[in-house]
Amino acid sequence: MHSRGRWSLGRWAAAFGGGQCSPIAFLIGGLPRFVVAAFTDTFTPLVVIMAVEGLAFGVLNPIMATVTYETVPEELRSRVLSATTASVQLVTPLGGLAAGFLVDSAGLTCTLLAVGGVYLLATLCPLIFPVWRQMDRTGSPHDRAEGSPPRVSGPKQL
Repeated sequence: MHSRGRWSLGRWAAAFGGGQCSPIAFLIGGLPRFVVAAFTDTFTPLVVIMAVEGLAFGVLNPIMATVTYETVPEELRSRVLSATTASVQLVTPLGGLAAGFLVDSAGLTCTLLAVGGVYLLATLCPLIFPVWRQMDRTGSPHDRAEGSPPRVSGPKQL
């Protein structure tokens, strides 16, 4: 069952393209959890929205990994992926510190709505800025800049 789900997810993402799938997944998985957490006092609605978000976010890791491996040259891949992982791990504790400061100064509901609003604005970037449309092209940006014809991601023909 697991491999069948992965296969269907890959076919779905290939049909729509990563540039269209990721903003949809982020919209489903981003703002709703903050709004539900801000306006409910019970656990059940939060569990339901988190389950839906889990399904939506399941689309993102394969798309982001594919884009990373297609755009980063092979000789730099280990450095880029290591630097990315290290920087993310370095700033992770700052989110907890910032959230604690915001909850202490503005309250839990205002903090949840503010963070949800910022998340929504970040989610809309792929829809607003045209550079994100390059996610659906394969090959490195250097190769594309040299004039080679762009290839669109999708199912490969054998």
